Amino acid sequence: MATLTISREYGSGGFEIGHRVAERLGYQLVDKERLFQDMERAGPRWVRVAREVDEVCPTLWERHDWQYRGYVSQMESLILEYALSDNVVIIGRGGSFLLQAVPFCLRVRLVAPLEARLEAIMVREGLTREAARRLIAKVDGERGCYIKANYGSDWDADSLYDLSLNTASLTYDRVVDILVEGLAAKDRLATPEAKARLGLVALGYRLKARIATDPRVLVPTL
Repeated sequence: MATLTISREYGSGGFEIGHRVAERLGYQLVDKERLFQDMERAGPRWVRVAREVDEVCPTLWERHDWQYRGYVSQMESLILEYALSDNVVIIGRGGSFLLQAVPFCLRVRLVAPLEARLEAIMVREGLTREAARRLIAKVDGERGCYIKANYGSDWDADSLYDLSLNTASLTYDRVVDILVEGLAAKDRLATPEAKARLGLVALGYRLKARIATDPRVLVPTL
């Protein structure tokens, strides 16, 4: 079965839409908290590191730090394992870029005009317009930098996604309908050969994550 990855501008409704798709299809919803829970298997220190650097722009120093690379390696390995397990909606964390070559992955970008996102964030977070504006700029800037630093891609380039949808011009229900239709089309590409290729990639990333988080070889740079 197909996998859905959602890249989203802050305040565009990405989490809510992902939740609705998962609920409609009986898919697993893989979000930040789910991944952090999984990361505990490697030890509590990694959850602490994850909460500090998740979808945050790494400094040049951090990009070469063992703890940061260990976090990224674990996150990538977990995302690949979920994609291999079928029937998942993956929210953010670079999933759309990591799974770019997977034919049965529907990679979606959700956007909305700034004004619509300002209104949504003001209501949800109880912020003034200016505070909401600053928060949107910060979160989107951090997310974009995270993708650039780890995948060398422009987070907001529509050409890198299968679909780019404006959630302010469509109802959430209509967006969900479109995504469900897209997943049905992607299902046909989930061949045994495609799954086998993904399995080999996932194995490589799993081994990489084990090495990166092994306390016998982990030497923090910071």
